[in-house]
Amino acid sequence: MKKLLVAILAVIMFIPAFAGKKQDKQTLVWNYEVQDLAVVAKDGKSVIFKIWSYDKSEKKAIAQARKNAVHAVIFKQIGYNPALAGTESVEAEHADFFKEFFADGGAYMRFVTMANNGAIGAGDNIKLKGQYKVGIKVTVNRADLRKYLEEKGILQSMNSLF
Repeated sequence: MKKLLVAILAVIMFIPAFAGKKQDKQTLVWNYEVQDLAVVAKDGKSVIFKIWSYDKSEKKAIAQARKNAVHAVIFKQIGYNPALAGTESVEAEHADFFKEFFADGGAYMRFVTMANNGAIGAGDNIKLKGQYKVGIKVTVNRADLRKYLEEKGILQSMNSLF
């Protein structure tokens, strides 16, 4: 009887650990789409676009949207804004940095804000077969993000190229 009780307690204790890893897996896959809104930020330092995130849970898709938005600015061209990192090999070369950077509550949050406090617009929450597709308008401070990545040695300074 004691063995059964210990086994049940062990399983209950590991369930939260597995639930957290699911979000980490979603981050590793980077399942998102970028929609350029052709909107220019007034500050001249930021890029505004819509990020479409996918997940089985609507809440997780919304939570993942910020990470996806910052990832997109670093590794994908958005409208006329080229990716900050010239190649995706930067992500593999600095895997430890990006794992910490994109961890829940990580440094990436300093560079992204969601329009309407993350409220989802009409037609931006689509139920697909087995998952949700959620679109959220975001603003990413591209200039400060570049400066941060240069300070951390992830990107070369623009000044060092000349």
